[in-house]
Amino acid sequence: MGMIDIHTHILYGVDDGAKTLSDSMEPLDEEREQGVDTVIMTPHYGPKFGYPDKEIIMEHFEEISKKAEKYYPEIELYLGSELYYQESTISDLDSGKALTMNGTRYVLVEFGVNDPYTYIYRAIQSFGYAGYIPIIAHAERYEAVFCHINRIEELVSLGAYIQINAESLIGGIFDKRSSFCKKLTKEGLIHFLGSDCHDFRNRRPNMKKAAEVVLKKNAQQILETNPRNMLEGKSI
Repeated sequence: MGMIDIHTHILYGVDDGAKTLSDSMEPLDEEREQGVDTVIMTPHYGPKFGYPDKEIIMEHFEEISKKAEKYYPEIELYLGSELYYQESTISDLDSGKALTMNGTRYVLVEFGVNDPYTYIYRAIQSFGYAGYIPIIAHAERYEAVFCHINRIEELVSLGAYIQINAESLIGGIFDKRSSFCKKLTKEGLIHFLGSDCHDFRNRRPNMKKAAEVVLKKNAQQILETNPRNMLEGKSI
């Protein structure tokens, strides 16, 4: 089974992730070694890390793609973004300033760690009203939903999908975040897994270890089927 990593910051020179082309290549080599055959590059977009120019993003993506095709032909590369939600996010999507996931209606959305639940709830509603399909990035980080399975269920019922970071699944039995993520997985409330890797030194890819934790009955759905359908703009 080839895994799909839907959340990475290895598009160099646009956010707090990879800084050089070499920084972009090293994580791809690691992803390949771990059994990942599809990587979505999702640079930050929003007040936290800035608003990268779309032309620069495309230029860097094409450069990485050409080099990856030569050295890692088995890996497919796609482009998206991680949107730090604010009131202007949807208008930026509508105007094309901000990128959806591979040009589909799916969007990877980040919130502030301490954002209130009502804020997150209304944001998910707003995406739905605007015709976008929100994927909540690393949902386990937000205080408003951490250890509140009922709130995760409510957001899913609104039309959101849930992505967790690979590192959050790897902790032991006394790791509260890991325990919460494992419980969500058992309840069928996890739709995507992402490494959220930044480069080879600070935050490396770790999909293989996390994949070993995912329940076998859900593994293919989370690691391959859902991401593939998302990339193709299909229903999940």
